[in-house]
Amino acid sequence: MRRPPVATALQGMFLLYGFAVAIFFPFLALYLRDFQHLDEGEIGLVLAIAAAARMLTNPAWGHVADTRLGRLSVLQIGLIGAAVAAGVMNAVTGLTAVVVVMAVHSVFFVAQGPNLDAIVLEHLGRDRMSEYGRIRGWESMTYAAGCLLFGALLQHAGIRWAMPICAITMLLVLAWTVTLERDRPHVLEDHGRLGAVGAVFRAAPRLWGFLAAALLVWTGFNAAWYFIGPRIEDAGGGPLLIGLGAALGGLIEVPTMRSSPRLQRRLGLRTVYVAGCLVYGTAFLLWGAVSNPTLLSLITVLEGVGFSLLFTTSVVIVGRLVPPSLYSTGNSISQMVWFGLGPILGAGLGGLVYQRLGAPRLYLGAFLLALAGAIVAWFALAVPSLEEPEADATEAQSV
Repeated sequence: MRRPPVATALQGMFLLYGFAVAIFFPFLALYLRDFQHLDEGEIGLVLAIAAAARMLTNPAWGHVADTRLGRLSVLQIGLIGAAVAAGVMNAVTGLTAVVVVMAVHSVFFVAQGPNLDAIVLEHLGRDRMSEYGRIRGWESMTYAAGCLLFGALLQHAGIRWAMPICAITMLLVLAWTVTLERDRPHVLEDHGRLGAVGAVFRAAPRLWGFLAAALLVWTGFNAAWYFIGPRIEDAGGGPLLIGLGAALGGLIEVPTMRSSPRLQRRLGLRTVYVAGCLVYGTAFLLWGAVSNPTLLSLITVLEGVGFSLLFTTSVVIVGRLVPPSLYSTGNSISQMVWFGLGPILGAGLGGLVYQRLGAPRLYLGAFLLALAGAIVAWFALAVPSLEEPEADATEAQSV
């Protein structure tokens, strides 16, 4: 079969992957509460253990992708494993069984995003790396459409269909991976202590400060985001309003991500990242203050703005700090904080705070964490390659 151009193949990957993300994250807490009949504390426990599984396996996948199997192979393994785990979720009952299956799903899920991002960075090269947001914007487009579509479907057919649909979307993404060329590991020699993970920190010691800032903001995000679904439902809404809010957030991601190369060149990566932290904090504060379900849903648009600014700059920051041969490992370490440590602390503690102290205090805490993340990031990213605008840089060709 003749493969399409690389840019077209990557755009197709992100388009399909947007649907896979849309059916999973916005409705997960609602699925656990309404289908698996878990309370908020138990939901927080499930999410925290799943996050621990992601945290432990994320850098391992990065090492294997960069030094052993290649990024495409690891991406495909992740899609197969996550699809199987999602497919059997409806067949299990009880807290223990749900924890086990969610942990298995998480182990394979984290093999996907970092490797897809690494493939894009390799395609763009260092000179066009800031164009990442233009490609990533395609995922946001289908994420927005998927949230609205799946929200309406689950409102009508029931939340039980969330996991089977998740499995199907993963398999569709897997089918599209045949359009990508199979890569070979960049570096096969011994990396020394801790393998490729150790090599990343030796090459980029500044990464430690960036990860500290990320831990603060993504802990706040996970505490806030995972319980916005129950928050809307408790206020009188349902899956359709939850899907609408997530769709609005995804929709605003499209222009925000596509404009991210221009923002990064004019303002610098540090300023754009800190702006994302502050937008997140504003959203969290409002989620705690507002009680109308429709307004809560509409305010979710701010989450899309903040996510776009943070996600696109984070990937490019990693690309600036680490060498190309370690892109998968660098992104895996970064996402270990976003989708590993952040959810362990945020979702785990967030469920208890939501259940015992109420939503306003949960969202106030999330706001303070986002603010702290902005402050730490401002100092941690104070290096010329990250803080100086690139106003004079030539606009790279759009992908």
